[in-house]
Amino acid sequence: MTHERMAKGLILLFFAAATLFAACGGEDPETAEDKYCNQRCDCNKCTEDELASCRDDKINQKDEAGDADCKDEYSTYLTCLTNDAACSDGDYDESVCFAEESDLDSCLNPAPTCNLANNGVCNEPAPKGDGLCAAGSDTKDCAIPTCPSAGDGYCDEPEGSGLCAEGSDPIDCGVPTCPSAGDGYCDEPEGTGLCAEGSDPIDCSAQTCQACYNYVLDPSAGSLCETSTSTYITFLDCACVSCADACATGVDVCDAYPISSTCLSCAQELCSSTLNTCISD
Repeated sequence: MTHERMAKGLILLFFAAATLFAACGGEDPETAEDKYCNQRCDCNKCTEDELASCRDDKINQKDEAGDADCKDEYSTYLTCLTNDAACSDGDYDESVCFAEESDLDSCLNPAPTCNLANNGVCNEPAPKGDGLCAAGSDTKDCAIPTCPSAGDGYCDEPEGSGLCAEGSDPIDCGVPTCPSAGDGYCDEPEGTGLCAEGSDPIDCSAQTCQACYNYVLDPSAGSLCETSTSTYITFLDCACVSCADACATGVDVCDAYPISSTCLSCAQELCSSTLNTCISD
């Protein structure tokens, strides 16, 4: 009986000592960060240095999340990495946690604010907007798809060429529309000059070359259209021969200068057919 009591006492003493040893000198319990990094490295076969780096990165991220009041987002993301990510052919696939990662990133790096947000105009940087606010700060206004030709100097919204949606070309369409826009004549500086650049996009969008008579009036305003070349040469052949005294003075139409009133009067009389063809071009 005495021996039995002694045996029980020794067993209890052994367990007490073991418990005390575990509490004072045993290994630290595995943290959530340790668990993730161990799983990841078991899959990727990373080195001890890489394992240590993984732990440091996660601990730093945890501290950053705590400072930014993003503990819940961090915990949700880490739980996903540990429970839902999977090892596939030696690669730890974390793509399933994209949404959780995005939530954490948005919490850690909130979008800047814009005092012009939701005013109906995209104020983020070009080509989306006018650049008055930072990227990501005016998301509602900038949700309109960007016009492919935005920022090319021509308004392509409905009040312009109509190629793009309202609000999709804010830089070009910020220019007030020309009162005579769309009347068949380019009224921007390269045309009549009556309106501001970009304010008459329909009439001026194709103003890359000049038809015959426009070129006769002012060759310096733009190159002659290829389709008008033969008409222009036919007119010159007549004017520079039949009206040589008036048109071939060295500073007139025969020398690539704007046609003078004297030359034009002569051409109307002696080269009326070729002149009319040029005017109709």
